[in-house]
Amino acid sequence: MANRRAAWTVRRWTAGAAVAVTMAAGLVGPAAPAQAAPECARPGGPVTAMPWAQQVLNPDEVWPFSQGAGMTVAVLSSGVDASHPQLRGRVMDGYDAVRGFGGADSDCNGAGTRVAGLIVARQADGARFTGLAPAARVLPVRVRDDAGPDDAPADPQVLANGISWAVDRGAQVIAVAVDSDKDHPALRAAVRKAVDRGSVVVAASGDHGDDGNPQSYPAGYPEVLAVGAIDQEGQRWGRSQFGPYLDLVAPGVGITTTQRGGGLTEAADGTALACGFVAASVALTLAKRDGVTREELIQLLTATAVSGADPYQYGHGVVNPYGALNGHLLPDERPAPMPGFTAGLDRSDPDEAASRRTALTGALAALIVVLVVSIVAIMLPRARRRRWRAAVASRPVTPPEPDEPGPPIQLFDEVPTGPAR
Repeated sequence: MANRRAAWTVRRWTAGAAVAVTMAAGLVGPAAPAQAAPECARPGGPVTAMPWAQQVLNPDEVWPFSQGAGMTVAVLSSGVDASHPQLRGRVMDGYDAVRGFGGADSDCNGAGTRVAGLIVARQADGARFTGLAPAARVLPVRVRDDAGPDDAPADPQVLANGISWAVDRGAQVIAVAVDSDKDHPALRAAVRKAVDRGSVVVAASGDHGDDGNPQSYPAGYPEVLAVGAIDQEGQRWGRSQFGPYLDLVAPGVGITTTQRGGGLTEAADGTALACGFVAASVALTLAKRDGVTREELIQLLTATAVSGADPYQYGHGVVNPYGALNGHLLPDERPAPMPGFTAGLDRSDPDEAASRRTALTGALAALIVVLVVSIVAIMLPRARRRRWRAAVASRPVTPPEPDEPGPPIQLFDEVPTGPAR
């Protein structure tokens, strides 16, 4: 993570030095042309197939219970393209927290538009893709500069300003689709403010699980729902960051969603997308369960998740909006199943299988030791009583055979008496 920040800093200083040299050259030569605007993400195209993530989460089964009406979901990313046909009318003006003024209803990078589509996109032009909570609204908050690389860590102060602004505008759900590599007091305070106001903060765990798996923020704060990504097989995406702070996972590989400039993309990856699915699930649940507290909501989402093989990599499991809407808070009742999902997470990763074998071997060894100790504890006192002699029965003593009966023995030379003659 430190290398990411260092590389980004070097690029910024290099660019600044190049501008300075150009300005100096302009004193003795022709003026240099204006710096070109950053190249924006290209528009998407038509996609008619049913996306795999929608097959898993099955919004058609969810919508009879809730579509997220009345919910405002703040999306902290690169802005959102409000002119996209499937997003039109669902995106508010928002706020540019990078510059500190202006709106965020445009998007050059495209990352925020992709996340927003998973939440509020409506069906259009024959596309079967749709967001999970199409009746909700998105409040875009730009916290990443368009000129920066996609994997650059977000400024924690900018993130804090964006969260605080969204809370003040009444956002019930705050989806933080970017991550910072620093635990910053201002960011901690902004999350605390959101919790105190009753907002639910959902944050991507980050996309550097294969690069040291650093701790990311605000996902690392205990008050935040931290979200990782899984693939089509139900396995953790290799780049999805993980750890004991992880709460839920959701689809995040090969995702079909809205693309800035129009159309759809079907090759989007990242924990930001998984964060969008969970944020939409929160909005659906809040819209149906009026009056539910933040703590009860989080308990409901985690208790009804489709559990995975390893909590360290999957948290409580795959978010299950259908189960959250129809489940119960009673611990003895099983949650409603996810209609389109077969729990592929039960297939353990190779590392986890090796870990289980090691644990099983250790448990068997411990059992053998306990048995040996128990046997010794039983036999030792008995051996001491026998003065360490073998516990073999002694040879039986044969009693002497009785003498054959004979005439009675005469004592004291008794003279037999008889009748007098």
